[in-house]
Amino acid sequence: MEFHLINGKNISQVESLWDYCFEKKDSYFFKWYFNEYCLKQNAVLGGFNKQGVLSTMVHLNPYTLKLRGMDAGTSYLVGVATDPAAIEKRAMKELFEMAFAILKAQGKFFVILMPEHAGVYLPYQFAFVYFKHRYELPLRGLAYGEVDDSIELKRIENLNDFTEFSNLYESYVQKYNGFVIRSEREWSNFWTVFTNESGEAAIAYRGDLPVGYVLYQRVGMVFKIIEMAYVDAAVKNSFLRYARQHIAQCDKLEWLAEADDLTYLHFPDQSHCGSMLPFMMARIIDARKALELLPINNEHIEGSFTILITDDLVKSNNILMKLNIGNDGIRIEDTFNLPDIEMDISAFTQLYFGQFSLSELVAEDIVAVHSADAGRLLSDILPKCNNYINEYY
Repeated sequence: MEFHLINGKNISQVESLWDYCFEKKDSYFFKWYFNEYCLKQNAVLGGFNKQGVLSTMVHLNPYTLKLRGMDAGTSYLVGVATDPAAIEKRAMKELFEMAFAILKAQGKFFVILMPEHAGVYLPYQFAFVYFKHRYELPLRGLAYGEVDDSIELKRIENLNDFTEFSNLYESYVQKYNGFVIRSEREWSNFWTVFTNESGEAAIAYRGDLPVGYVLYQRVGMVFKIIEMAYVDAAVKNSFLRYARQHIAQCDKLEWLAEADDLTYLHFPDQSHCGSMLPFMMARIIDARKALELLPINNEHIEGSFTILITDDLVKSNNILMKLNIGNDGIRIEDTFNLPDIEMDISAFTQLYFGQFSLSELVAEDIVAVHSADAGRLLSDILPKCNNYINEYY
């Protein structure tokens, strides 16, 4: 199979494979994506058979994440698709190998994706690093905490300007790790799709000060919360009361809330409390660079240990390193010493993103720690985090 980046000559084949696997050509998103985004704002890697037919593809959509305090460029892998006739020919493995090589050469050290079926990606050592709390319940069963009556909600009918929403988002996500730094272009893309797919919005005010927003859709009888940002629980409760007031038009609530959301503590019916949903995956493609770039924000953290990382797909990630840690960062040396800590690239990805702590991964026999001192030091430089992301393409 021959791989190369797609140009305008091949775009019709890309559209056909997308139509076969994802949104249809007559949908709004398909038209927007291929008219305004594809090949203009992203790159597409395709694999072609001997007859020149596109057999597999991945879209490399650029984003910047705030990851452990640093601005980290990445590619969001979307539109990962393989023609069913090529699935048994290792097409996806070769596709990922080529994509990772291209992205690594561009200086990126990780990728993210939203899986339709995690089992497709686990063999390639992607790992879940973002979770959501999923609520699906009768709207009349929605309960919430105390509401501050000084908060005024304003339904926004003219959705031409996203400036207030952008400012509130930027403030809201600062308490999280791994969130997307939405530039004006990202907001414009998000807003264009949202408003053209029946999106609606409300902003909360305390006096003249905006203190939160809710983005939602009414789809049939379902009130679907798309995104919410708020300065405190009272604002969130105001939005939930607002949602419940749609009970004449809707009978069900759907909401993918942040993983740390505790709204369910107010529910009188425990069957409505929802569940934790594995949401998005990531994969580190350059472990050495990931460690070299890691900020060390505590001058009291210092020491050294050896770590062995293994990777079934990216051979350069099979690496035994000695990490020398000081307040000026991490200095890496090659070594032949026995490792103090061993893990595969999936575990390293989850640890680096902070989705799980080292002790949690050790308890599941996912990581082996042979030195307690090394384990404490690694936990100090890669503590557990509270992750957030809400991007879909």
